[in-house]
Amino acid sequence: MNKHHRFFHLLILLALICGCGFAAQDVELHPYAEAIRKYKEFLNLYMILDKVPGLSIGFLKDGVVWVEGFGYSDLENMVPAKPESAYRLASITKTITAMAILQLTEKGKIDLNAEVQTYVPYFPKKKWPITVRQLLGHIGGISHYNNYNLEGHIKIHKNTREAIAIFQDFPPVAEPGTRYNYSTYGYNLLGAVIEGASGRAYGDYIKEHIFEPLGMTNSRLDDPVDIIPNRVRGYRLLQGQLKNSEYVDISSRFAGGGTRSTVVDLLKYAIGILDGKILQAETYRQMFTPMVLKNGRYTTYGMGWNVRPLNGHFRIQHGGSQAETKTFLLIFPTERFAIAIAANLESFDRMFYVTQLAELVLSEDLGLETYVADKSGKFMFETCRAVFSQGLSNYDWNKRHAAQNNKDLAESFSYFHQNVNRGALRGNFGATSKRIDEGFHPIGKEAMIKVGSYMASALDGANGREKIKSYHKSGPLEFFSDYIKISREWPSSQHPYQFTETFADKIASWKKEWDAVYTEEMQNMTLSPHTDFEQLSARLKEAFSGKEIYPDYSQSLARVSRYFLRDDAPNKAFPLLNLGVALYPDSPGPLTHLGEAYIWTGDVESAVRLYKRAKALDPDHPDLKFNHFYDLGRQLNETGKDARVFTALEVAEALFPRNAKLCSDLGDLYVQIGDKDKAIAYYKKALEIAPRFKAAQDKLDQLKRR
Repeated sequence: MNKHHRFFHLLILLALICGCGFAAQDVELHPYAEAIRKYKEFLNLYMILDKVPGLSIGFLKDGVVWVEGFGYSDLENMVPAKPESAYRLASITKTITAMAILQLTEKGKIDLNAEVQTYVPYFPKKKWPITVRQLLGHIGGISHYNNYNLEGHIKIHKNTREAIAIFQDFPPVAEPGTRYNYSTYGYNLLGAVIEGASGRAYGDYIKEHIFEPLGMTNSRLDDPVDIIPNRVRGYRLLQGQLKNSEYVDISSRFAGGGTRSTVVDLLKYAIGILDGKILQAETYRQMFTPMVLKNGRYTTYGMGWNVRPLNGHFRIQHGGSQAETKTFLLIFPTERFAIAIAANLESFDRMFYVTQLAELVLSEDLGLETYVADKSGKFMFETCRAVFSQGLSNYDWNKRHAAQNNKDLAESFSYFHQNVNRGALRGNFGATSKRIDEGFHPIGKEAMIKVGSYMASALDGANGREKIKSYHKSGPLEFFSDYIKISREWPSSQHPYQFTETFADKIASWKKEWDAVYTEEMQNMTLSPHTDFEQLSARLKEAFSGKEIYPDYSQSLARVSRYFLRDDAPNKAFPLLNLGVALYPDSPGPLTHLGEAYIWTGDVESAVRLYKRAKALDPDHPDLKFNHFYDLGRQLNETGKDARVFTALEVAEALFPRNAKLCSDLGDLYVQIGDKDKAIAYYKKALEIAPRFKAAQDKLDQLKRR
């Protein structure tokens, strides 16, 4: 059977298994043929640019399932990637572990509020009690990897007791319930809970109670000695070249990242969730509800799943990343839509690949950002977008608005009016923005979500379901504009649920500008290294001139510029990044992107200047977090620019001068290149900042003995 026929045989087989009603047909008749064609063009370009050896990807929508492999699952033997290629799932395993815990809860074998020692008596008691529920939401205070240089490279097979022993004596990172701290070890502990409650080995339990009922015949715990059909080989980038992945035995992270499966099986898993198999409906709702911390704020994680709206869609998702693999599973439950991807390259932007496919299948611009010309206006717009996205998502998932009664609803609209206006933001931006943010959480009585979900409910009643679904495409300004239009016809009893004239005028002004600038050309625009950027620059400058609100393509410009930087073509990268700064002068993102480029070229002074300008605009911007510079350093190392890793950390040192870990890490780098004097200086600086920093002291003592 050739590859083409094998692909369609798989589609027909999946349709029969899933009851999707998809019949044998030519590709031209496939309902998503054009989306698939465009996506293949995308893969043909970006898999080469990102040096991805192979991947398998698929989606399900409207009763159709499509899965295909691209590139190679084994480069040395030129084995093509297939739909049934078997990849390590990494942290997608956590969703399976959570499913097993909740199954046992339904059977009365686990109490989510019980201390973990109820089921794992050998796990040492900590300063505070830790419950099963807290572990499910990563709020149990359990550490993630403490020293990845040791814990991330284990080559010896571990049983459950040995895997728990790795972290059992680590101190809590926080009091349980007070802080979200993503932890693979916390999920290993849940794996031990499953064994203690069920009396079965973790791998046997998930095989019997999850994989087999869902027809996931190619899913299992990974094992390096077993013969696994269609096992892929993993790869990493070192010095800009593809190399085999390091051998790591992942039994040490068994319930947090120890499974292997296929994209075909991941879509069967998604169908099982959509059809309500395995768990009761109410249990799924608990699973997909974000946890609440003791400070009254939601996390974005439920029980085993990231839960956060996207463009008004109710969305659950989880990714995985470890030696040999990169994976992702995205599900829109109310729309029976899912995407699964698995690749055999350890580091590339999988979300870029997932989002591109989702946009083509759904005909939506899911990754679109918006620029508003001043700080208070930008925050107002982003608040409106969040009210739209979280409100519509909440209504879509719950089929009713979130307010308890009319009084609650009136108070929620009053909360919105008091805070979402330029006067309040300009008068005291910090306090007002904090109140606005709290309005999306229990601490603020979820006032903003109640406003948005009521708007969705009212629009559904006035204009019907198809119009409600259209807002995923048209966005927040259309959503607010239509609500303002229908609310003007309401009787006086509903006036508390109307927006002020001043606010309505601002929405109308923004919408008029947006409709004028966000043309069909803009909607269909995709940037790549082959784009004529000289021509594009002139068009964008002309289109955006004099406007207060318009599309923000700075992330796309930065993405393309990174390809040029990796190819040692800064002369092509800098014009794109300078264009971003020119088009979006009050946005911190373009400044940090340009700062990154100066790091790539070794200009510390220019990079520091740009990062400081960005920090003045928004000190909480993601690119100004400590870990951003470590991620950048990893990218530089992967592309063979080792010397620039020092540049990245020197820029970080200028921004975080009192960070002991950073100083110690700089010491480590200087040890690696043999500069003993500089290494000693940085270890000493780390100890000046944190005198009890034992690791730095040990390294300093070792150097002095040499």
